Amino acid sequence: MLDSLLRRFHPDPLRTRVEASIRRGTGLSRQEWLLGELPLTRPDLEQLADGIVAWCRERIAATRRPYGIDQMALAIACAVPGGQPLSSTTFGVFRPLEFYAEAGVSDRIAAYLRELDLDELNQQQTPIRFAAALFSWGDVARETVFADPE
Repeated sequence: MLDSLLRRFHPDPLRTRVEASIRRGTGLSRQEWLLGELPLTRPDLEQLADGIVAWCRERIAATRRPYGIDQMALAIACAVPGGQPLSSTTFGVFRPLEFYAEAGVSDRIAAYLRELDLDELNQQQTPIRFAAALFSWGDVARETVFADPE
């Protein structure tokens, strides 16, 4: 009991470093695409899928993977600029190999965009903003757990 009480007053220094690293945005990459040519068509969304997948590949290649810690997380949303999301999805935690695998995350990105309701998007009568956020646990681990001593 005394041990748990003492832990409240002396937080775990590693946990504190990890939380601070995440708050600073370590490991987080964000990108936006604005589709302004209305009406949107299926080929527009296919081209967007190719762009998002290419961006993810570039970002994944640039991440750190200390001692095999390579887990990633990805979320995509679309909205009228400044408005509430019209649609969003997450792809859970995955490893880079799962991104490239058949029926992997890259294929799921294309499937998500194919399943969007074009009529709903075009009814907005305004450009649609698509945003992606990719998070790398390896980058956080490199900055915290495996940081070089100062």
